[in-house]
Amino acid sequence: MNQYIETPRDAANRLAAQQLRNGFSFEALHEYTDEQGKPTIWRIRLKNPLTNEKWIRPMKLEQNRYSFGEPSFPNGKPLYNLKSLTSKLNDPIIICEGEWCADHLKKAGILATTSGSADSADKADWSPLTNRDLLIWPDNDEAGRRYANTVANHLNVVNAHYEIIDASQLNLNEKGDAVNWLANKTGIKPIDIYSLPRVEISEKNESSTPHFEEESDERQSQASMLVNFVTERATLFYDQNKNVYAHDNKTQETRRLDGRQFKDWLLANFYRTMGKSPRDQSLREALSTLNGIAIHTGECQEVHIRVAKQDENYYIDLGEPGKNRAIQINSSYWKIVDKPPVLFIRPGTLLALSEPSMNGDFNSIWSLINIPDNARLLLITWLAECFRPDTPFPILELIGEQGSAKSTTQAILRQLIDPNSCNLRAAPKVTEDIFISANANWLISYENISHIPAPMQDALCIIATGGGFAKRKLYSDSDESIINVKRPSVINSISATITAQDLIDRSLSIELPRITHRTDITDVWKIFNAEAGQILGGLLNITSQALARLKHTTLPKKNQPRLAEFARLGMAIAHVTCEPEENFLLQFNATRQESIARTIDASPVASALIDWFEARNKRTTSMPIKTLFNELELYKIRGNDAWPKSPKGFADALRRAAPALRQIGIECHSLGKIGGNVHWEISHKE
Repeated sequence: MNQYIETPRDAANRLAAQQLRNGFSFEALHEYTDEQGKPTIWRIRLKNPLTNEKWIRPMKLEQNRYSFGEPSFPNGKPLYNLKSLTSKLNDPIIICEGEWCADHLKKAGILATTSGSADSADKADWSPLTNRDLLIWPDNDEAGRRYANTVANHLNVVNAHYEIIDASQLNLNEKGDAVNWLANKTGIKPIDIYSLPRVEISEKNESSTPHFEEESDERQSQASMLVNFVTERATLFYDQNKNVYAHDNKTQETRRLDGRQFKDWLLANFYRTMGKSPRDQSLREALSTLNGIAIHTGECQEVHIRVAKQDENYYIDLGEPGKNRAIQINSSYWKIVDKPPVLFIRPGTLLALSEPSMNGDFNSIWSLINIPDNARLLLITWLAECFRPDTPFPILELIGEQGSAKSTTQAILRQLIDPNSCNLRAAPKVTEDIFISANANWLISYENISHIPAPMQDALCIIATGGGFAKRKLYSDSDESIINVKRPSVINSISATITAQDLIDRSLSIELPRITHRTDITDVWKIFNAEAGQILGGLLNITSQALARLKHTTLPKKNQPRLAEFARLGMAIAHVTCEPEENFLLQFNATRQESIARTIDASPVASALIDWFEARNKRTTSMPIKTLFNELELYKIRGNDAWPKSPKGFADALRRAAPALRQIGIECHSLGKIGGNVHWEISHKE
């Protein structure tokens, strides 16, 4: 059976499928070639017949796969119809703006070429036109006049002989081009075109170009220039929350349209190309237009910060400026890839990872961080789990007395897997701060936490398993701003600050031992920076091998924790690091028991219930919740303001404490209404 080979038109259909579903239809697929006629790049041209809106994108072929974008041309992008230009050396040539115009001129018997759109002239290789006779046909607008000026500059350099058609005298509407002029004529011959009125050029040399009168509405002109500038160099799209992004066709970097990074990129490159800065109002208008273009003509695509998963592969963004390299890791190997199949966005504070070494050794990290031997498997597993966005994330809590290197340990861990210009953040002031931080970072990292209010603990719990936060964008409208995230988290504190049962079930608490021998902090960071690539490579080796081991790893039937995915990974990592799988379970269960004790200590209802149940010799009892509430009041700690004020509040507190009580052998659950009263049963769990 013959193997199917995708044609350029098939590829264009695939890449433009979303736009075709949006009502667009094909007008043309323009093919650029080299002098021998070998295709080098294509331009997809679609049009919506209802709105007359155009959609034009470049397409390239690399490693037998078609994708959006342009390849790198060391000497400049080839001109359109290049093979014809070099084979018909005596024919005059018309240079127009856009392939659509060149194709229509060709039908009229004219040898025509173009570099592409209005802002493409500087990227083209004009050397094939050396000493040729040329006629430039600009569009009837400011962009067309600018294109003619730029082309003329390049033709001066290659000593070409050119004239410029005066489009303002052709009775064309604003933005009218060669296609519009030809549409109003019949029986056109080449002589009719060569006889069109010209712009007066007093003298041609390398420093002089024809002068066009500036458009009266310069602000509107600049906004249009900015829009064209961006759409020529980037692909616009949006995510499920309607946030708009621009994917750089050259560097493959993705930037959020309303972010500082995109504006800096646009202003710097626009000035470098055009030699002038746009007005603030023009910039605002252009950004508003680009946002609308993306929402109505772009594709909905998922974007990621630092880590992503596709099929059976995990991808970790190296975060290198001007590049798009990422680490690909699966159950067979890990490697660095130049063009990952997922889109990453890099917030302004995100820094580049150290390049990992294939022969890395993770164990060299232990001399730099203060983690006890009986918690090292937990830490390795937590780090590896941070690379798996498809599983719930346990929150890591580092506890220790003052001077136990909590902050240094935490900063090194973050620098290893998600370096940031601010690795450690102060405690959030409001719940919204947590979601905002999660939206701009992969790893949430807070230090010196003394207390976490209940709403913030709920927020951390939501982020660990995945959830959203929404608020009104403006008080004057009904639109919502939505943040939908799932992130790993790490905090440090002197005493335990996680007390909510739901969050405790999703947390790992590691107590750092007292330090008896200190190393200069500058030496610690010097060593880490020198060995970070080795340490990260070692962690990736462990993670890849553990992923392969996962399919052979099962949890004991009597040990099915809430963090089951994490526990299975930990057992696999124990096997990979040549330790008994039971060692991980011992470390994991030890931290679970500490968490249970903390929950009970933090709950006056749980503490009172234990004392009451012990006094009754652990006999199974059922009674109305009001009666139980009254009996337990005799066992409450005096002066505790957290004691419930009513039977209903008491029942709610009992439900929150029930999972922790169950772990120490006390089962309590509601029996529902019996005889008009809600009854609860308290029993001993074997």
